[in-house]
Amino acid sequence: MNVMELIEEYINKYEIGTPIYSSDICEYVLTCYNTNANVINEYINRYEEKHDDFIRFRKGIYYRTVKTPFGYSNINYNKLIARLYLNDSTNVYGYISGPSLANKIGLTTQLPKDEYIVTNNNRIVCDIDNIKLYKPVVAVTKDNYKILQVLDLLSNKSNINYDCDNPNKVIYDYIIDNNIKFEGLLFYSKYYSKNVLFKLQEICVHDEVAFR
Repeated sequence: MNVMELIEEYINKYEIGTPIYSSDICEYVLTCYNTNANVINEYINRYEEKHDDFIRFRKGIYYRTVKTPFGYSNINYNKLIARLYLNDSTNVYGYISGPSLANKIGLTTQLPKDEYIVTNNNRIVCDIDNIKLYKPVVAVTKDNYKILQVLDLLSNKSNINYDCDNPNKVIYDYIIDNNIKFEGLLFYSKYYSKNVLFKLQEICVHDEVAFR
């Protein structure tokens, strides 16, 4: 296969609307063909010019589209947000937090109008409505993001009204269901206020054995 054929093969693996990154295309082509990223990007530009169903969303981000009675379909924003701010195929660099997480796990019945995301990639790179980005207290990884989620809930910087019957029990169940270890919570609690540690101790009293 030549470079253009490899690019087309890679693009056609994606479903309609799924974000396709030029950096990923380059990585794929380079595993099969001895060239460089600049050359591959030139080929991507040529491919875009010749294919109406391959759209440039912004620099470095493309997607496949299809014509509908209402015009061409758009990029899948949920997948775009996930890749930009949450994770890729190998790394986790962000997580859902604040009112979004509190509602999801049953701490509050209040439906947030915005999606709250704590992410290493907290610089806004796409104009997406209803997304609130926050800098983490420490770099987010696949090993600590669930721990940080719990500590964020205990910190409750957004002053959410936890209107369930027993907030501590809801948070405790989330800890158990996600196999989060007390040692990890204790270690990362140093990045939060002392009040978070006190709340963590209250939850631990619920069933100390479960944290061992």
